[in-house]
Amino acid sequence: MFNADYRAAVAAEAAGNVELAAERYGLAGDRPAAVRMHLARAKRAADRTAEIAALHDAVHWAGDDPDLQRVAAAALGRALYARAVAEGIATARDKEKVKEAARMLGKGGDWATAGEAYEAIGDFQAAATAYSSAGLVDKVEAALGADEELHRRERERKDAFADYQTHLRIGRRDDARADLLRCVAAAAEGDGQGAGEYRRLLDDLEARLITGGRMQLRRRRGGSVVVCAAPLIGLGRDALCDLVLRTGGVSRRHAEIEVGEPGPSRFMLRDAGSRNGTSIAGLPIAGRVPLTGAGRFDLGDDLTIDFQCHGEPPLLVLTVATGVDRGAQLVAGADGDRFDLSWVGLPFDVVYADGRPWIGKGAARELAVAGEPLVSGRAQLVRGDLVVADGEEIDVT
Repeated sequence: MFNADYRAAVAAEAAGNVELAAERYGLAGDRPAAVRMHLARAKRAADRTAEIAALHDAVHWAGDDPDLQRVAAAALGRALYARAVAEGIATARDKEKVKEAARMLGKGGDWATAGEAYEAIGDFQAAATAYSSAGLVDKVEAALGADEELHRRERERKDAFADYQTHLRIGRRDDARADLLRCVAAAAEGDGQGAGEYRRLLDDLEARLITGGRMQLRRRRGGSVVVCAAPLIGLGRDALCDLVLRTGGVSRRHAEIEVGEPGPSRFMLRDAGSRNGTSIAGLPIAGRVPLTGAGRFDLGDDLTIDFQCHGEPPLLVLTVATGVDRGAQLVAGADGDRFDLSWVGLPFDVVYADGRPWIGKGAARELAVAGEPLVSGRAQLVRGDLVVADGEEIDVT
């Protein structure tokens, strides 16, 4: 009572100035009173930040006193956890804040709330330990069950990603896509971590998949071949045509070839309403004309295309003979046909299944797809693949 700071603290507390009272009690060495005043400051705080600052001061002045530490730490832990929940728990930094709150709650003996905090960030093992300290047997079992489920989903995600890498390497791209969907689902069911990266990989793969029965093989030494298994093949200047032709006098969609069942009339040529017409042997065609054996037809006056039918079931090979795109080729057939590309100087073959191209070794001595040697079987091609056949490099577009 003879201490001036203590008398000032009592007077300040009586006047309701808890901040000054806390300061003076601290100077007087009365830790319990200082802690009590800082707790009062926290209750009167205008916002959460001020409340937490006051509770940090309470923990500081509690010193080594276990009873004071328990009261102050529990109050601070509850305030930190409440702020984390209000702001949202999304990032790794947010989870660290919740962990700190849980540690303070445990220090303060509030194990039940500490368990809730650990559960909020998916640390079910720590939650089970906290609930055990609180004597909450049912919650311990629930947390352990959630931990086991979390590990199951993590195993599922890892297994799915390993399958994705394997299927991608051996050229089974549809299977790789299914594996990525499993990864996305497993990540979403868990804590969501990594789901964005799996989704990015999935979007990239889906954008590269060839599903329409058409692809272009570009030789890096020059020249390209369109391999098409569509029921209707468009020829013209439009970029959506199967064989794009840039010669003057060719209409946007100049002519079309219908692909039917194997037989003499499998490939039927017709004009698509072009400005300059389509002709065979100098005679304009009207209606549909079958393309059999070998020959040529003209699109307008300045572009000639040679055609040949090969194999059984027959494949149609078109070769641009004149014009800007001279040398460009297209091989036409149907879904399920074996496209023997040796007819256009490529030693491998392709089979379309539901519009998806699968490459086989054919007559090639060595064949690699996307850096992986193809010894037997087939690999599914996607846009951006690099095929190396007997040393020649071909891009899939």
